[in-house]
Amino acid sequence: KTKMPAKRKAAPAARSGKKPVQGTRLAGMLQEQRDAGRRRGGMRDDELSGEEGSDDDERAQAAASDSEEEDEFADETVDETRLRLAKKYLDAVKQETAAVEEDDDAMTFNQDAIAHRLREDVAETKGKQYRLVADKVAAALPSAGEHRFLRGHKLPVTAVALSGDDSICFSASKDGQVFQWDVESGAKSRIAPTETKHGPPVHALAASHDGKYLAMGGKDCLVHIYDIRQRSIATSFKGHRDTVSCLAFRRGTHQLFSGSLDRTIKVWNLDEMCYVESLFGHQDQITSVASLMRERCVSSGRDRTNRLWKIVEESHLILRGHTASIDTISMSSEEWFCAGAQDGGFSLWSTQKKKPTAMKKPAHGRDVNGVANWISSCSALAYTDLVASGSCDGAIKLWKCSKENAVLEELAQLPMAGYVNALAFANSGRFLVAGVGQEHRLGRWRRNPESKNGLAFFPLVGAKDT
Repeated sequence: KTKMPAKRKAAPAARSGKKPVQGTRLAGMLQEQRDAGRRRGGMRDDELSGEEGSDDDERAQAAASDSEEEDEFADETVDETRLRLAKKYLDAVKQETAAVEEDDDAMTFNQDAIAHRLREDVAETKGKQYRLVADKVAAALPSAGEHRFLRGHKLPVTAVALSGDDSICFSASKDGQVFQWDVESGAKSRIAPTETKHGPPVHALAASHDGKYLAMGGKDCLVHIYDIRQRSIATSFKGHRDTVSCLAFRRGTHQLFSGSLDRTIKVWNLDEMCYVESLFGHQDQITSVASLMRERCVSSGRDRTNRLWKIVEESHLILRGHTASIDTISMSSEEWFCAGAQDGGFSLWSTQKKKPTAMKKPAHGRDVNGVANWISSCSALAYTDLVASGSCDGAIKLWKCSKENAVLEELAQLPMAGYVNALAFANSGRFLVAGVGQEHRLGRWRRNPESKNGLAFFPLVGAKDT
């Protein structure tokens, strides 16, 4: 365990910026109750002001009914409101589990089902529910059909990102353009650059889970924040001294991590639109960064190390196991992540160990000269045992993390020519999207003229049914 060196920090107020809390169903119901109260207040104000619609009998009856309901709970304390909403939630769960006869065995079954349902809701909220979906996905692949390929970029695709509801896909390219795609129809629109046809190459994208912001980074050393709903650039952060190579949002929040070739990771707060701090430790260029719900992130770099950054504890761990630059990283849970390197190795890591728990090398074969093909991209379906890796050998490989994440078991190969520079699983697990190009995303060492630049969508069956 290594203490992080001194950091350049912004004002303390920035560190304590707003942090959206992961809501439970109970919190959601409480918020609905508050919203209903506001709506009822608005209706009474309209009635007292004598505006149009006051003569409508149905509206008057509805307003009177709402007023009576509000008067009934007007004297409630906060604790009493929570208790009432909790009972309402339990009643709803009981109704869903009451589909059997009312006898002693049925009553026991219902109680067990309710307890199981409550445990699942809590685990899902905290990101602790781990689903085993890899075998079901592999079994359904033969019936999944062929993939869909969308073209639009003139140069190799370097990054992809998906909105929280999987309805929108974003892609970036070496031509400096960023496109927004409708996943269902395939329609596209350009969101950057706004004034010219081409701009500096864009190397990284990240979309917030609520679908509000898209972060973009590239050779101009800036982190651009695009407001998806307003369809405009909200701000552009300065601070990095070299190309921004990777971006990641902390899941469920507007906390953003940006990695750069200047060997630093910077933390940004998009609620306050401000810089928070810089993380120092990598001895060479940073190539990839990933994060889930906890206030921490993992990163990889050309110094052949992975690093786990504990933001609250102000410390980080150094994890070694590859003999060449580690170009891609992705978290499958709060305790596990996968990584791919230029030595051809694809590895599985635990945040509790300094060495990989599993390694496949070479994971994507060798070229005509006997050199292992670089792993150019990887992705993990969050909180499951399914991961994917991409290279330039003509196939995307799906892997199962088996035997308590001690073994990487190859499940299937999805044919795809060219360099697979980016991979992203849909949050629902319905599909896998790959950003493909004729060249590697980080350079122009080789070129495959027979491949195409674009996006490939592979449907997956089984991941969303568990």
